[in-house]
Amino acid sequence: MMNDAPGDLECEIVKGFTRDILHVAESDIKLADFTVRNNHREGVPDDPESTRKIRLSFRRIRYRLKTMAAIESSLGAELLIGRLRDVGKPFGRLRDAEILESSVIKALGDRADTPQGRQLMEITAHARRVEQQTTTHLLHSDTYRETLNEVSKFRRSLPSRQSTPDMLQPMAERAMRLSWRSLRRAALKAKRKPTDINLHRTRIAAKRTLYAAQALSDVLGTPVEEFVSKVDELQKYLGNQHDLAIASKWFAQVSKDYPALHNFARSLAREERKRADKRSKRWTKYWKSLEVQQLTKRW
Repeated sequence: MMNDAPGDLECEIVKGFTRDILHVAESDIKLADFTVRNNHREGVPDDPESTRKIRLSFRRIRYRLKTMAAIESSLGAELLIGRLRDVGKPFGRLRDAEILESSVIKALGDRADTPQGRQLMEITAHARRVEQQTTTHLLHSDTYRETLNEVSKFRRSLPSRQSTPDMLQPMAERAMRLSWRSLRRAALKAKRKPTDINLHRTRIAAKRTLYAAQALSDVLGTPVEEFVSKVDELQKYLGNQHDLAIASKWFAQVSKDYPALHNFARSLAREERKRADKRSKRWTKYWKSLEVQQLTKRW
């Protein structure tokens, strides 16, 4: 019996590993999905934590599939990646609404107990409730169920192959090199021009690198844990900057849409903008720390 050619073997390894990733992701989604539906049956309509787990599971699948597809062109995951992105959008909008509501309350501070403060909180609470209803509708939709079925169908189409850590190591290092290069390009662009969009793109690249490293941690070994920690610190810091920038833009828009809140909201917009700008100047220390730590890696 002839042995597989090297290229064929590498392809099988990537596909087999992707199958394992999807199996774990499906289990995560089903558990969170069961919790949400059980709460609905018991009369608890809102369950932010379980909904959050569904959202994160969808995003992890999508980012990890993109990483695997980038190192193996024959994976054929493009359509599924697009479907996961589309279905995940309502979850993302709900999370954005939840964060905005929290950001507004934090920005108001003691002013939350004023008539204008209470009005602003009601506006954000209403927006969050609308997104919650949209997400609840999605969870009961054919589109959502069909997407889960597509994930299962795609997983079953992939070969199940037992691979040793030594066999997986080259694939893991190749995936991390690709993720690191994308993150580094985004970070260097953000250093040259630290706009909100460039910083946000750096955060997205950091998240993709984070998810890739977490998925490959058993293969890459214990040293990757420190790398994961550094990447997580970077993306969280940039996430806070993004939240402040979004809150500032929201307050600015409210000042235009609600004349009675004009001066109050505009003042809050300026405050949040100053906080966002301060973070946009200080994020590089997290990047430098990550760069130094990454020098010890093989990718």
